[in-house]
Amino acid sequence: MSVISTDDWLYELKTSQKLKDRRDFEELQRTILCSRLLEHFNGGTPHEIQFELQQQGLFRAHEKINIKKLQDQKTWDIVQEEYYYLKKQWNGPNIPIYIFPITQEQTITNKNGVAYPDALFLFIGELEREELKALFAHEYNHVCRLHYLNKSLQEVTLLDSIILEGLAECAVEEIYGSKWLAPWLGDYTLQKMLAIWKDDFVPNIHVQGLHNHVEFLYGGKLPPLIGYCIGYEIVKTSIQKHTAQELLNESSKNILTGSVFPL
Repeated sequence: MSVISTDDWLYELKTSQKLKDRRDFEELQRTILCSRLLEHFNGGTPHEIQFELQQQGLFRAHEKINIKKLQDQKTWDIVQEEYYYLKKQWNGPNIPIYIFPITQEQTITNKNGVAYPDALFLFIGELEREELKALFAHEYNHVCRLHYLNKSLQEVTLLDSIILEGLAECAVEEIYGSKWLAPWLGDYTLQKMLAIWKDDFVPNIHVQGLHNHVEFLYGGKLPPLIGYCIGYEIVKTSIQKHTAQELLNESSKNILTGSVFPL
């Protein structure tokens, strides 16, 4: 598999919207886009798929989308080229890659992505070439790591989750440079991260299921994005005798053992 020609789907959607009342746009999005994704969502309905992808950044059905701008950026071509390169570098799996415009409600960044074991989704606005490549690399690194772990998303532990993010960020840094790292990775001192790790992460390190890791990754009662920062520091301090590519196929426990974060 490779990059799917979702630009064709998007033009089909725009053409269909011209023939329909605005009230029908949500249903058109489900029919033309989401119904083509059923195989990746374990029996989920187009409505459920639409909701899940919109939570990740998929444009809202009523929003105007500029397909030509994405084509002019060579979005599909750049991702296809980078997919072939990284697949060879990481001995990664064959997966379909779906690219859609990002919602106008996404005001923090102009990009987002989500990785599943058998598919990858990118939600894109106006991006520099290297920024797009780094985004794709982050998400494809997730896919490669999930294939190595060989666990369902319900079986993935909190330790797996934070190292998943740390590996992806370190891979981006290794290939494209620190310019394209997530800006929040420097928000906390190592001492603060070690204290939060001991008090909040260690007692929950074996908790399974990605849905149970949201608080730890994104914050709420815990500081914002603290899990991402801790995951990056775990891998960063473990990587000194390795490369991010070598650690991609190492157990989460061994990566943690090589870091400065005690269990």
